[in-house]
Amino acid sequence: MDRVTLSAFIRGVSLNGWVRAGLALLSLLWLVLALPATAIAAQFPTKMDVLDMGTLDTGRPAKINIWYPRGECPANTARLCLAAGAVTDKVVVFSHGSMGSAAEYSWVSESLAGAGFIVVGINHYGESRLYGEKTQNPRSTGMVWQRPQDISALLTRLASEKLFQHDVDWNKVVAVGHSAGGQTVAMLAGARFDLHRIAPYCKSAEAKADRSCGYARDSAKAPQQFVTLFNGGYQNTRVKKIVLLDPAQGFALQPESLKAIALPSLIVGALHDDFLPWENHGQRYAAGIRNSQTILLKGQEGHFAFLNPCQHKIQVMGVALCEDRPGVDRAAVHADLAQRIVDFVKLDNEPRVVASQPGQAAKGAIRAPSNNVLLEILLYTPPWVFALLAGLAVFGLMQVRTRAVPVWLALVLPAGLMALSISGVLQYVGMWWPALTTWAVGLGAVAMLYAKVMNPQTARYDAERRRLVIAGSWLPLLVILAIFSVRYALGVARGMDLAVVRDRNVQLAVSLLLGSFSGFFLARGIVFWRTYAKR
Repeated sequence: MDRVTLSAFIRGVSLNGWVRAGLALLSLLWLVLALPATAIAAQFPTKMDVLDMGTLDTGRPAKINIWYPRGECPANTARLCLAAGAVTDKVVVFSHGSMGSAAEYSWVSESLAGAGFIVVGINHYGESRLYGEKTQNPRSTGMVWQRPQDISALLTRLASEKLFQHDVDWNKVVAVGHSAGGQTVAMLAGARFDLHRIAPYCKSAEAKADRSCGYARDSAKAPQQFVTLFNGGYQNTRVKKIVLLDPAQGFALQPESLKAIALPSLIVGALHDDFLPWENHGQRYAAGIRNSQTILLKGQEGHFAFLNPCQHKIQVMGVALCEDRPGVDRAAVHADLAQRIVDFVKLDNEPRVVASQPGQAAKGAIRAPSNNVLLEILLYTPPWVFALLAGLAVFGLMQVRTRAVPVWLALVLPAGLMALSISGVLQYVGMWWPALTTWAVGLGAVAMLYAKVMNPQTARYDAERRRLVIAGSWLPLLVILAIFSVRYALGVARGMDLAVVRDRNVQLAVSLLLGSFSGFFLARGIVFWRTYAKR
């Protein structure tokens, strides 16, 4: 194999025609199926356990909800049994909102566990009812530093225990949090806050609809020790990626601390938030963290739409926890967000450890994304995409030389590339009939035009060999790469949650473009079949 060159491979040296045909068919089917999805992941059966982790090094107790892909193990082999194929090289940690609990967010935790991830939901002592109602103290919500300190101590504790029958890497963490939990996660990523910003903001006109100011009435009277702890840094380098669900305290952020965050970040918010105004909270995180992605709910979703559906009548600062505004389907919101969060967590785009000197690893050092946007896009592109590009390039290069192939094999590439094209429309636009119609118009128009101008010598039938002889051309390679480029650009735009992906005019233009490229291959397929039919 070490002597087989690319050109030899393209010519099919040492392979007979049928073996070559079979390999080509199998490879093309893989290419068509591979591009529409980043991965075909099994859905695991899940289990949730509540574990008492005892007293942490912070001196505070810790009880956790842990969701994980459930496996089958012999008795007494492990405390918890993890499914074969579960993700063990990174874990998810969840931080709940003020006075809440981890169990109130099972919609996202179960979805992540079903996708193969271990999810640890910490119940913050002093807030969560899991420790008993007598332990709950609303003043705990102001002691924001206790939350990241507890999570850091919990990760150390978990790394020292053998919870599962398989080893788990507790040093590669995706941190997810809602409201105060979002603030906690941001602190673990390096965000810092300024207590002295709270009182002036809460007295201003822009804070009129901000219910979070109800928690901060005494902030101006806080002693210096409290201020020092509140404003402190609590970054943990084990956290490699963050998801902030309607994060709190956006107005108290120290902007320079956000600029230093280079982790992949997803910020989710509600435009018409009834508790934390988006422009004063989530939007400030999104604007301050460079290269962050944003999902903005633009309906009537409120702050507590991120909690599990519930039935009780409890209100916080006059806002109901369970009752949504008219037009909001909380279960549908969760279904959409859960999939998008799972997709974000799945991406292998966490910062990598780099060496401080050649051959020497720098402990705790991370490679931050470059300021060059193109370089960052390439850095965060999954490796399989480059393998797919290489495979498509090889198929394109096969078209460059004149070759004799079975008729059915000559039709495989046109059919496969048309399927690749329409699947792009379905994936990025969906079953929107104007887009599908536009794709079909582009397909038909280019097919008719190219069929008329195509060189008659493009294909001839060799009756003796029962093969279709196709003249070599660089054009198929260029069109193949064009289809890939359009789909890749759409994937990048969607991954960055750019508004252009949702623009209907752009969707129509892309559908027309992909349909036009497909028309080129449809015309070739028609010419190949006519040539065979005239034998």
